[in-house]
Amino acid sequence: MPNDIRFALHGGAGSPSPEMDVAEQRAALRRIADEALALLRDGGSALDAVERAVVRLEECPLFNAGVGAVLNSDGAPELDAAIMDGRSRACGAIAGVCRVESPVRLARAVMEKSPHVMFLGAGAEAFARELGMKEVSPDHFVTELRFRQLKAAHAKGAILLDHDGGGTVGAVARDAHGHLAAATSTGGLTNKRPGRVGDTPVIGAGTFADDETCAVSCTGSGESFIRAVAGHHVHARLQFSRWTLPQACEEALMLVKRYGGDGGCIAVDREGTLALPFNSRAMFRAWAGADGVVHVAVGRDEA
Repeated sequence: MPNDIRFALHGGAGSPSPEMDVAEQRAALRRIADEALALLRDGGSALDAVERAVVRLEECPLFNAGVGAVLNSDGAPELDAAIMDGRSRACGAIAGVCRVESPVRLARAVMEKSPHVMFLGAGAEAFARELGMKEVSPDHFVTELRFRQLKAAHAKGAILLDHDGGGTVGAVARDAHGHLAAATSTGGLTNKRPGRVGDTPVIGAGTFADDETCAVSCTGSGESFIRAVAGHHVHARLQFSRWTLPQACEEALMLVKRYGGDGGCIAVDREGTLALPFNSRAMFRAWAGADGVVHVAVGRDEA
């Protein structure tokens, strides 16, 4: 494997119980990271690798994206996604869809097949139909676990982060040519108001990539990540302050905390440095650095 290939993905940051069995989540993260890494080893682009990983995470009901996404207060899924190519800052994003099988694939189509950056709701779904993308019913995404979580949130009158079993998903990559890319996908918050949009599809907040600096994908309290402009903040520290990637990511999370939120991010810089910090109890994550080996971790005490 070329020494310059790097890859990381996340399946959400939050506060699962220490007693919770996360073996299924770990296995899924490893399997998906292995697939994305194989693509990169075969000469695939960073953009293709992050899309592939996020599509697979959307297909996995253990995480809050695609199948298994959390439900809004009306009991409906509303899915958001974004993708960004570090070569040119080309990007695409969609928000509030419930009839598109793969939100991240639609985000890439917005980037490559339209003059726009973001589509919303019915307009996004109409664009997907024009392109012949697979359409599904909203029930396709609903699982029994998420239905029970919504009922519990209704009973508490609370809007809840997707913290326990698996959350927002994302991936970053550096390919053999040194190009960077990032992608993120989410169902948002359990019991959120219909129409709410978090940081995931906001370019520069939850998703960002620029070959000159870094690629970043975030997870956590979306409103706080938007206020912190977290992804672009990491980029700006690298470009203008010459900070290291770990320093820049840690400061971005400090800003998120200042604005009342928590969560984490995964990032890779132009030199191939990886950073996977979080200020919550845990973050579901997998990565492959210079050793070319896929590592999987959930808690803080895992390297």
